[in-house]
Amino acid sequence: MSDIYPSFHSTVPMNLSAPAHRHRNLRGLLKRASHLVCVVMAPAISALVGGVVMSGCGNGGGAESASELNFEAVMPDTLIEPEPQPAEEVQPVLTTTDDIMRYMNESADSARYHRGILPQMAEDVPEYAAKLVLSDAEGFLIVDKNTMKLYRYDRFGVEQERVGVAVAKPYGSKHKRRDNRTPEGYFTIEGIYDSTEWLYTDDDGNTSEVKGQFGPRFMRLRTPVSSQIGIHGTVAPWSIGGRRSHGCIRMTNENILRFAEICKPGWPVIVSPGPRDMQVNEEEGYDIPSVAVVRGRPRCKALAPAVAKEDAAPTHEAVSSEDTRDAEEHDTERNAHEATPSVSAQPAGNHGTDTLPASEPEADEQLFE
Repeated sequence: MSDIYPSFHSTVPMNLSAPAHRHRNLRGLLKRASHLVCVVMAPAISALVGGVVMSGCGNGGGAESASELNFEAVMPDTLIEPEPQPAEEVQPVLTTTDDIMRYMNESADSARYHRGILPQMAEDVPEYAAKLVLSDAEGFLIVDKNTMKLYRYDRFGVEQERVGVAVAKPYGSKHKRRDNRTPEGYFTIEGIYDSTEWLYTDDDGNTSEVKGQFGPRFMRLRTPVSSQIGIHGTVAPWSIGGRRSHGCIRMTNENILRFAEICKPGWPVIVSPGPRDMQVNEEEGYDIPSVAVVRGRPRCKALAPAVAKEDAAPTHEAVSSEDTRDAEEHDTERNAHEATPSVSAQPAGNHGTDTLPASEPEADEQLFE
């Protein structure tokens, strides 16, 4: 065994004058010793350089020697710093009238803001104004129950157009299903749909076979009380300008087609109560603010309790405006039209009355209202 694996002390010092076969044995011994060292040290070296496998050590095959390892590639001299990410834009917190006015005054579009209704809204209803100035939408809508009109504004609150609408018959804001009211407050457009083929079903489950009672488009509003409230067209254009619906907001088919192209999901929609709506809300314990729809004009206020009866006419001070006179003139024209109904204007079986038979209910909200 000593001839095969001689100890180190038996071979040192080397006898250079030894015969050739002893030199061959010495070379074989050194080769085996080198192999042994490689086997013992391979795991440590592998861990040091990040997993380099020391295969073929001693037989000249495959692996790099430790002196040939590229340490610079494994451990660079400098750490690579991650590229800085752009900071997310933080929206300002606007809670007071002063906050909102400062935001608009310091904006590059300050002049445009001051041509619209937002400065006045910041004074009257700051919670609405704050949402509008921070909105990403290109515009917003206000449905005014006082004047029976829908106003479209650009994002700075500058009026772009106004059209007549019809809202719910009962006064006050919607609080539950089947109360047949139009909800009031700050909402957004949830979606815009082709309603050409929709059918109307009343609360008793009666479904009309007449298509198109919602008009060609339906802009659904996201409200906390119902998912069935929207702005849509109508098969009863004579109803525009009055309180005739069961909760939705009607406009002519021509107008809804145009608005469906202009408005987008996410647009804010404010439904502002009229004087009698506000009185009903106060009596029921709700405080829903109205907003001024025209720059420079005051917003409406609740009627006094003495004139808040169902058969009482609104006071001149509460509703006096050019828009209200327009609505009254439209109601007069509508009443004259209903007195002599045409075949094309009203569904079959109406006979000139305000209430349609259950088989063909008045056009309004699908399934719920």
